[in-house]
Amino acid sequence: MLRKSLGRGLDALFESTIETPPGEGPAHQPAAQERALTMIAVGRIAPGPFQPRRHFDALKLQELKRAIEAQGIIEPLVVRPRASAGADGMPHYELIAGERRLRAAREAGLATVPVIVRALDDRAALEMSLVENLAREELNPIDEGRALRRLHLDFNLSHEEIAVRVGKSRPYVSNAVRILELPAPILAMVESGRLSPGQVRPLLAIESAEAQIAAANRIAEHGITARGAEAIATEHKARRTPAGHSVPVERDANLAALAESLQRALKRKVRIHRRRGKSPGRIEIEYYDDHDLTALATTLTASPSRG
Repeated sequence: MLRKSLGRGLDALFESTIETPPGEGPAHQPAAQERALTMIAVGRIAPGPFQPRRHFDALKLQELKRAIEAQGIIEPLVVRPRASAGADGMPHYELIAGERRLRAAREAGLATVPVIVRALDDRAALEMSLVENLAREELNPIDEGRALRRLHLDFNLSHEEIAVRVGKSRPYVSNAVRILELPAPILAMVESGRLSPGQVRPLLAIESAEAQIAAANRIAEHGITARGAEAIATEHKARRTPAGHSVPVERDANLAALAESLQRALKRKVRIHRRRGKSPGRIEIEYYDDHDLTALATTLTASPSRG
């Protein structure tokens, strides 16, 4: 029995599914039988160029392999026919949906896998691959953004049209694509799960790539939240005049050196304001959220070690 509840946009993949006995499917799939379930040799299925997912968790892949060894493949793969036959003279296919299942099936030693053959053009192939991964929540935010951007650039779809096709809101699509404007080191942090889209999106407001990367490292190091990241971006904006020139900071060389020393020790922005007349001087130490404030307080109140 095939499991039908695969998420929004996927039910159409398995309409009018007909199970066939195990073994090789027919050499040619007529249009009327396009959605019939058949068994195809794994060697006749190649990864498609429109797979949005680039990274696969090795541990989860092994878990899926063990599940397939115990129960077989519960949900079929979706493929489309390739233009020409393979070297064996048999029809070959291009994978549209189910790359994790195909990889795990190969590792499990399966000779054939259940598939549904669909006649799809390139745009439809990318859309289906993207929808399947979104429904299963298997894409990291960067792979997702790249696939959405490809629909926009390669197939001339607006963000509104993409949103309708993949079952997301237009702001969701626009935000996912816009993150790709950040420098590669930041995108790598998001891909690895070290930072979330909400933590890095505010950094788009920072003008230089160097400052963006420095801010991202700071956010990751101190576990600063998305709201704290917004405060960092606002801080960078406040340092610039309307003409776009940096606002000069500490003018006294000694105070500047002391502030820099404190910043290295506390890993936070520090400003020292000189005493003026009878007004006392003051030191300002920035923090970005409650978590960061707690960490700062712990650092300041820690007792020095005694020899």
